[in-house]
Amino acid sequence: MELNKTQDLFSLSIGDIVTKRNLFDLVKFSKVEASPYWSGPEGFIGNTPMQGINWVGQLPEVQAVIIKTRPGSYDDDGWSDDGKTSYHYSFKARNGEISYTEKANEVLVKQPQHLYPIFLFTEHNDGWYFEGDFSVSEIENKFVVLHRGMASAAEISAPQDELLFQEGERKYVAHLMAERCKGVVKVLKSVESWLCDICDEDFLARYGVKYIEAHHKVPISTFSASYVVSLSDFALLCPNCHKAVHIYMKKSGYEYAKIKSVLGAKAQSFPGLYAIKPRSP
Repeated sequence: MELNKTQDLFSLSIGDIVTKRNLFDLVKFSKVEASPYWSGPEGFIGNTPMQGINWVGQLPEVQAVIIKTRPGSYDDDGWSDDGKTSYHYSFKARNGEISYTEKANEVLVKQPQHLYPIFLFTEHNDGWYFEGDFSVSEIENKFVVLHRGMASAAEISAPQDELLFQEGERKYVAHLMAERCKGVVKVLKSVESWLCDICDEDFLARYGVKYIEAHHKVPISTFSASYVVSLSDFALLCPNCHKAVHIYMKKSGYEYAKIKSVLGAKAQSFPGLYAIKPRSP
């Protein structure tokens, strides 16, 4: 397979082999306007051709990520299953330190947010074997897990107010990943009474409709996307208390138990705020 323009990357099929020279030249000369590989500003490929990772475009308008890898070249790199559905790819480190804001790492961390494809190539003799399109499914401290195929936006969506107080893009994406596990919340709501864990508000009694929100007691930002959540990790809260909890989390850094105690005391001090008042005739 001969790549003449950046756009040709999007037409590759699994099993296509691109020579190392061809891919090297495409990456290098995509930046040179007089080059035969020039595809316009939108075809600009970032990073040098000697690096294992490149990207088409610039954040937040990245169109794709290109990964060239030799399985086993790093301790954490390689296929995680015989079916080749998941691949571990190490973050770039400088002097043993990983910065998630470094461009080569940032384009991986932000992939679940922007949903651009990751084109994975593995070494094959004198060429690169195209493994297909991948997306980030998990983020660990030292590497990402690339899963074959593209995740849909619905799979990684999360309520906006759950995202506001996460610090750092890696933690933000860890939150998105954990939010894919909606089954736990469904089970929790099926076995627990829909009363606020802090103020005992009964949304159905007050408003005539059934509603409650699930809050992560331990911020998802503190663990990786592969963490398995359980019912005890959640509390059911009314919208007001849920918002208040996040504000306290941001300002004080308190754990949920401490915030619950503080807000619960306030609820007892102002019972009229939570009491269901009769409607005026």
